[in-house]
Amino acid sequence: MNSYENKIIKLLSGYRIKSTLTPETTLQSLSMVSEEIDDFFEKYSKEFNIDGEGYNYYDYFMEQVHPLYMFRDFYYRVFSPDKIKKKDLTIAHLAKVAEKGKWFNPD
Repeated sequence: MNSYENKIIKLLSGYRIKSTLTPETTLQSLSMVSEEIDDFFEKYSKEFNIDGEGYNYYDYFMEQVHPLYMFRDFYYRVFSPDKIKKKDLTIAHLAKVAEKGKWFNPD
């Protein structure tokens, strides 16, 4: 693990995460709620001075607030999963973004 990955794992350790974190761990697998994700990205951006232009929460995470969105997402998961496919966001990718200092989407 590089120093960026170690710092990101340290940032994530404050969010009741019970699993072992590795560079391949996805943020989606951590069962964080939207408020925790927003808080993490705020701390992450400040810690590494990242230009977040181009980052879109909904490219990576499901809407969790409104029941209609939750129902819609459940429906799509069952009947049309291609419509809601989200990009994986790994600790390794976040480390690459931190190293570059500017947001870019994973391959």
